[in-house]
Amino acid sequence: MSEKMIKWGFIGCGEVTKTKSGPAFQKVEHSEVVAVMSRDGAKAKAYAKERGIRKWYDDAQELIDDPEVNAIYIATPPSSHATYAIMAMKAGKPAYIEKPMAVTYEECTRINRISKETGVPCFVAYYRRYLPYFQKVKEMVENGSIGNVINVQVRFAQPPRDLDYNRENLPWRVQADIAGGGYFYDLAPHQIDLLQDMFGCILEASGYKSNRGGLYPAEDTLSACFQFDNGLVGSGSWCFVAHDSAREDRIE
Repeated sequence: MSEKMIKWGFIGCGEVTKTKSGPAFQKVEHSEVVAVMSRDGAKAKAYAKERGIRKWYDDAQELIDDPEVNAIYIATPPSSHATYAIMAMKAGKPAYIEKPMAVTYEECTRINRISKETGVPCFVAYYRRYLPYFQKVKEMVENGSIGNVINVQVRFAQPPRDLDYNRENLPWRVQADIAGGGYFYDLAPHQIDLLQDMFGCILEASGYKSNRGGLYPAEDTLSACFQFDNGLVGSGSWCFVAHDSAREDRIE
């Protein structure tokens, strides 16, 4: 019996499709990228030509309606995730969204509701839980080789990026109307997803956000406390304007 080919249509031609995830879609068995879309038609055309992809579009609905495309990868900034995911599911095509799922909780629940109503699956790109390094950590937690886990702490700090100093043209990841918030929305979801994969759902959380660097309007420093459904408690601190000497990326 021959395996069904997943024929991807990409919505978005940014860095994530160029260097991080995009190339893998062409390399995985039974997977092929058949069409790409960008609102900038010239960008989509150049991207398609460079990577040997046959079709390109400057209209998302046209890509979704392409009969050859049977799955949609949404690699745009978060402000358009819900719109494109719902368009895809209503067309009967599974959607794979870059994280975060959307910019608000309400948008996320809407995506979930449409997926349930249509019976069409929707996935979010939380790939860390499938990487061997993190699977080994999960195995050690589950078999008790590191003992009984009674508390979890996340500590993340990094200096501002060069682009963050460009007030005239700030990166979209720190424009709240596009990203939902600052870098927390882009980087912390991976850590939180990993913890939920190991310990179950976080049922309660509270936190504080602040802007300590003054480089952009969005928050750049956050602290939070949370509790998983199994009773485990944890806390986290994230800072995106730290001094280089304070750089840290740790889950303990």
